[in-house]
Amino acid sequence: MSISGEAPETLDASPLEEYREQEFPERSLITFHCVMLAMALVVLIAALALSFQAGEKVYLPLLGAALPPSCAMKLYYGIDCPGCGLTRSFILLAHGDLPGSLAYNPAGVLLFGIVLFQIPYRPAQLLRIRQGRPSWNLGIPAAAIFSAIFAVMLVQWAVKFL
Repeated sequence: MSISGEAPETLDASPLEEYREQEFPERSLITFHCVMLAMALVVLIAALALSFQAGEKVYLPLLGAALPPSCAMKLYYGIDCPGCGLTRSFILLAHGDLPGSLAYNPAGVLLFGIVLFQIPYRPAQLLRIRQGRPSWNLGIPAAAIFSAIFAVMLVQWAVKFL
């Protein structure tokens, strides 16, 4: 029994959650920016650590183990999807091979740029939050950039089949 006389399982915790979110709204923003920064770092480190030989198999050089294929469309239907080649494109870019990267998937260069952009952008956002300043809102520019990337992916996919 609690102080109010109700059994603990019948207490509603949602007002407490709402209070916490109202009291510390920046907490969720901080978590979001930290997660995005961590994901960008993992992608960049993986691109540097992975390699592939002529063909489609991507390897972990330290273990000499091939990663399993990641494209279900290629695996089940035998055709490339619009995102096929992005992993190899990222690996080549991380190792400084721009022409090779473009050959695997031109959208990889744009996406890699976005991942690189996260490294200065997310810490800057965290600093702004810590200083009590509002976060930058990149909604419209981000939507335009991702629309362009999506268009590039679809165009390069269509060109493969012509």
